[in-house]
Amino acid sequence: MKNMKREQAGNAVAELDLAVPSMVCDGCAEAIRTALAKLPGVRDVKVSPWRRRVRLRYEAARIQQGEIRQAISNAGFAVAER
Repeated sequence: MKNMKREQAGNAVAELDLAVPSMVCDGCAEAIRTALAKLPGVRDVKVSPWRRRVRLRYEAARIQQGEIRQAISNAGFAVAER
């Protein structure tokens, strides 16, 4: 699910909610949070290992969904396709 918003600076900010079924503990959540926080344009990351969900806000002009999914994959986790 992707929603576009406008912020003060006029940058388009997207929200993304992803299912990560293999995330089962706080260590997994921290690995994903760390990987995503390093990406350019990522503004906010919320990770819930118990719900196995990742929610983030990012600048759509600076990064694409594929790059976000790849970062999660590079951290050792698969994003479920809907």
